[in-house]
Amino acid sequence: MPPETRPTDGEIRDRAFHLWERRDRPHGHADEFWLQAERELHGEMTGRPVLPDGDFVKSGSGSDCCR
Repeated sequence: MPPETRPTDGEIRDRAFHLWERRDRPHGHADEFWLQAERELHGEMTGRPVLPDGDFVKSGSGSDCCR
């Protein structure tokens, strides 16, 4: 991944902290929050938003939907 599309550890840490706080600070899920933060930031940097389950939103007009 090119550096411009890779979030820094600090950016990931900050996002993961905010995700953790929004979920009422559950114990034992640090890795999950880190990975979710990393996916979200990468999606923002590449213009490919991430769905709640971690999948990327497909780009395009959606014309191939429901075929």
